[in-house]
Amino acid sequence: MLIILKKVTYIYLIFGLNIFFCSYFVNKLSARAELRRGYASSRAGGLGYPFISLFKHMSKEHRLGIWEILLFFFSLFIWTVIPFSQSLILIKFDFDIIAVVIFYLILVFLIMINSYSSSHGFIYNNFVKKFLMVFTFFIPLLFCIASIILINRTLNLKEIAGSQYQYWNIVFQPLGFIAAVTSVLMQLKLLGLTRRNTILYSENSEKEGNGFGGLVSRVARYSIMFFLMVLIVLLYLAGWERLYFINGNIMFAVKFYILFFILLFIDRATPKLDDYYYLKSVNARFIIPISAVNFLLTMVFFILRNIYNLI
Repeated sequence: MLIILKKVTYIYLIFGLNIFFCSYFVNKLSARAELRRGYASSRAGGLGYPFISLFKHMSKEHRLGIWEILLFFFSLFIWTVIPFSQSLILIKFDFDIIAVVIFYLILVFLIMINSYSSSHGFIYNNFVKKFLMVFTFFIPLLFCIASIILINRTLNLKEIAGSQYQYWNIVFQPLGFIAAVTSVLMQLKLLGLTRRNTILYSENSEKEGNGFGGLVSRVARYSIMFFLMVLIVLLYLAGWERLYFINGNIMFAVKFYILFFILLFIDRATPKLDDYYYLKSVNARFIIPISAVNFLLTMVFFILRNIYNLI
């Protein structure tokens, strides 16, 4: 019991620290990109600003609904199936990559329901269309995950990360890596962490929820962003595997933050995408075909090598 409690403490301490640093860097970079000073009301370079924002949310009155409670629960529970190292994992089973996909879809669904809910009722306008659009951006990632499963012959994330001790999967799947990162970038734009996006949210999503409900929603969006980036690090960048003399845990953090800054810079350098048809066109003409072609090539390679022994 003490070991489990220690693991829980480590995992959520890591999650909390990443929220602090990433929210700081997101706001700092946004201020520089918009040619403004930023953090004018705080000192020490703005390091205390995330705490100021936290207390600002908590000081406002807001009644928590059932959807916000579920959203907060799944924002934390989703990390129980992610292996951060050989030993730092809470729930162990052989098919955890399936649980990863299911938990992700549940969390996205709860975020959208929470965005369309208010004390006056639920707004049904365009809800189904927007949810299906968000789901279509996960389709390329599903193709990429299937390709990695074929290469490593396992549905276990710990085994996938451990099998990259010699060569990272990005060496065998460069096309899949590009498709996966692009898919995550599109989902980052939909989450609206650096600037507000009207596709994911309803028209009145800012009327309510500025209190603790708004904090829950923001934590959930950060949780999804971290979740997708950690998934890419595990699938393509060998997770916690050592690089020469560098400790595996340090390498995990370095890979995560390099990927985070790359996605953040690309997000700020590209325009805000609010047009549903344009997003659908980008996804259908570029991301899905690349991921599908990569999956077909991987399947052909798998058949030729393991069934016909030609490679």
